[in-house]
Amino acid sequence: MKMRKMLAVLLVLVLVAGLAACAGTPAATPTPAPPAATPGAPAETPTEPADEPLHIGIVLSLGGLGDRNFNDAAFAGMQRAEQELGITFDYVEPSSPSDFLPFLRTMAETQEYDLIIAVGFLQAEALTEVSEDFPNQRFTHIDSRLDLPNVSGRQTRWQDQTFLAGVMAGLGTLSDEMPGRNPDANVLGVILGMDDPVLRMGIVGFTAGATFVNPDVEVLTGVVGDFNDPGRGREVALAMYVQGADFIQAIAGASAVGVFNASAEAGRYSFAAGMTVNYIEPDHIVGTSHRDIGAMVFDDIQAVVDGTWHGGFNISGLKEGSVAFDTAGSNVVIPAYILAAIEEVRMMVVNGELVPPATEDALEDWIANNTWGGR
Repeated sequence: MKMRKMLAVLLVLVLVAGLAACAGTPAATPTPAPPAATPGAPAETPTEPADEPLHIGIVLSLGGLGDRNFNDAAFAGMQRAEQELGITFDYVEPSSPSDFLPFLRTMAETQEYDLIIAVGFLQAEALTEVSEDFPNQRFTHIDSRLDLPNVSGRQTRWQDQTFLAGVMAGLGTLSDEMPGRNPDANVLGVILGMDDPVLRMGIVGFTAGATFVNPDVEVLTGVVGDFNDPGRGREVALAMYVQGADFIQAIAGASAVGVFNASAEAGRYSFAAGMTVNYIEPDHIVGTSHRDIGAMVFDDIQAVVDGTWHGGFNISGLKEGSVAFDTAGSNVVIPAYILAAIEEVRMMVVNGELVPPATEDALEDWIANNTWGGR
């Protein structure tokens, strides 16, 4: 596989020489990028790529490879681009938020990347600074709210992504056909890896979906404090199950594995988010609030190949088909009437009849004004 991995120890002084080969055939000579702009210079439109194999850099999010979530999905998109488009790529795995800025800046200063991809909302501040200093460098930001001329900001509506899992849980907690539910409670939960406004949109979407079909349901929330702490994720989840939660939506990176393990330990249910990983605990993960991060990565690389890449903010959701409720690989049997309700509600969103709220401030009024008329 043609790729290289930058080592953090070389970031301080060494730039191009700081990219060490992993294994296999060395990467093809990269297409030279335009000269780096002087900090503070006016932004320019990124130039079109040359007819040579593209060389791509990607800065992964916290948790690194093996998270069976955000990073693994993004990496799969890179591997697909390598196989189908013939690109070469380098990647780095930050160990803390303080790594984002030097990693991004080092890649930009090498002038060898046709596109640099930053994964995760936590990189927004660092990417904003570096993109302003290098206006001729193309960047893609996954899970972004940035609207910059040389940054393709790719975002999905978190409230859409978790909305259908909320519908499933809201009905499932009332169903005698779900053997793992707690018949004495009407409680659900959502667990975040870190507390952030973007991820809280996932809480809002899940809560809206649950209360749409079950107005009396209580939704607990918790925060692990880390995207790579399955042990702590398990503890937070077990505490919620003790409080009566039947279903927990995890939005926690690699920490979500602890949530899934807890659902099996407690004999209850959980939902994944992002990459479909229902196979981890197939008897207890009901489904995944899915979005195809790999496709986002691949599509932006394809756009560079095609010469159609452009900066600016792009957002999509259920209507555009970029998020879904995916039960592939799960052994949990969802009652037929709940599956029908999920599809009915999905089509309401697709057709514009129902718009899930995006903020906690809007949630209360939304709940008061939106109630499902089904079973």
